[in-house]
Amino acid sequence: MRRPLLLLLLLWPAAACHRERDTGGETAADTDTDADTGDTDAAPPDTGTPATDARALQIRWRLHEEIASIVYVTWDQVVPGTSHVEVDVDGTWVPTPSAVRAAGPAEQIAMGIPFGTSFGLRVMVDDGSGAWTSSRREAATGALPSGFPRPRLVAAEPSAWEPSGRFLVGSVNASEGGWVAGVFWKWIMDRQGRVVWALATPDHRWTLWMTPARNGADLLWDEFTYWSDWDSGLGSRVHRRRLDGTEVAIYATPGGHHAFVELPGDVLVWGAADPVSETLQERASDGTERTLWSCSDFHGEIGVAERCQSNALFWDEAADTFLYSFYTTDSVLEVAHATGEVVRVLGHLPGAYTFDPEASAFWWQHGVTRTPSGTLLLSTHASEGDDEAVAREYAVDDEARVLRQVWSFGEGLGTQARTNGEALRLPGGNTLHNYGSGGVLKEVTPEGRVVWQVTFDSNRLLGHTTWLGDLYALVP
Repeated sequence: MRRPLLLLLLLWPAAACHRERDTGGETAADTDTDADTGDTDAAPPDTGTPATDARALQIRWRLHEEIASIVYVTWDQVVPGTSHVEVDVDGTWVPTPSAVRAAGPAEQIAMGIPFGTSFGLRVMVDDGSGAWTSSRREAATGALPSGFPRPRLVAAEPSAWEPSGRFLVGSVNASEGGWVAGVFWKWIMDRQGRVVWALATPDHRWTLWMTPARNGADLLWDEFTYWSDWDSGLGSRVHRRRLDGTEVAIYATPGGHHAFVELPGDVLVWGAADPVSETLQERASDGTERTLWSCSDFHGEIGVAERCQSNALFWDEAADTFLYSFYTTDSVLEVAHATGEVVRVLGHLPGAYTFDPEASAFWWQHGVTRTPSGTLLLSTHASEGDDEAVAREYAVDDEARVLRQVWSFGEGLGTQARTNGEALRLPGGNTLHNYGSGGVLKEVTPEGRVVWQVTFDSNRLLGHTTWLGDLYALVP
C-alpha cells in the first residue's frame, strides 16, 4: 500500500502546478480556443498600440520626432535569431536589413516610405529551425511638411531606368523666382516622385549641394550664408549627418557659396568668393585651411579684368585635378590639385580650346563633370542669351585644342533654366539632366528618350541631385 501512496504524492505537485497555470480549471482545448478569440490576438487598432504574434510579440511603431517619414518599429522577440521588418507600401513586402538579435526587446528603423502614406508592417524571425512571420500591422507616416513644394511625376518608363537609382537626393527652394531667397528643403524622393525624407535648412540659408559622403554612411550638405546674410560667406559651413538626424561633424567653409567636393581623408575643397574674386580652398581633417589657387592671380596672368565667381566644382580622382566652372566668364578651368597649375582653359577666355562644331559652344554652363570614358559633360544654355537648357558632351582633343561635341540632349524641347542645373552620366549609360531654376529633372537614354521626369511645376531652384540605391547605409 505504500508504493501507490508514494506515487500519488510524487505526481501531485506537477498536477497542482498545471491547475494553477490554467486558472479556472480550463483544459488544453479550452486554452487553444481562448488564444484564437481572446484579446491578445485580436486585430489591433491603427495606432501605436501593440500587436502580437507567436514569435514576435508586442509589435509597436512610432514616428521620428522631426522627420515624420522615418518609422521606428519595436517588438518583443521571444526567441533569439535573425530578424527583420518588412514594409508594404505598394503591394510588395520590402525588407529592412536583417540582424541577429537575442530574445527580448528589439527595434528596427524603416526608411523609404513616402510622407502621408498608410502602409503595412510585419516582423520576420528565423531561429535556425525555420522562419516565422508576424501578422500584418497597419501604420502611417506623417504629412509632408507644410511649405514643401510637392513634386509631380510626368514620365516613367521603368524598364529603361538606371538600375542603381532607387532614390534621388537633392534640394529645392520653396520660393518661386529662380535665384531668390527662401526656405531651402533637402529631400529624398522615390521613383514615383514621392518624397520619402525632407528637412528644411534653417535661417533662410542656402543648400545647393547635398551629396552622399565618400564613406557611404553619411550625407554632406551646405548651409551657405553668402546669399542669405550677404556676409561674403563668412558663416558658411558644411554638415556631415546621418538620415536619422545624428550629427557627425560641422565644417567651417568661409566664402562658400555654390559647390564643394570631398576628398579622401575627410578633406573638403570649395570655391571661396568675395565681392570681386575667388580662391579654391582646402580644409584638412585637422581643420587647417590652405589656398590651392587664386582666380584673380590667374586673370592677371592672362590679362583679363573680368570678375571671378564659380558655380560648379568636380574632382577628377584619377587625374587629381578639379574641373572648375565660372559663369562670370562662360569658362571651365582644369586646375591641378598638387600644384595649382591651370592644365586646360575651356570656354571663352583667351587661349581656350575651341568648339567643333562652333554652334556647340557652352554658355552660362553649370554642373560640369568628367564621365568614366573621359569626356566632358555639362548643362548649358542652348546659345548665348537663350535660356533653353541643353546637356552637351565633348571629347577633349588636346593635340588640336578642340572640344568636339559627341552627344547632346534637350535642344528644341523648350525646357528653360535661367540659372543652375547639371548633367550627370549614370552608371548604366543614361544621363540625369537637372534643370536648376527650371524646377525639372529628366533621365534620358543615350538615344535621347526621356524615361523619367519630375517637375516642381514652377521656376523653383534645384540644387545638386544624386541617385542612391539604398537608404539604410545612411542610418546608424
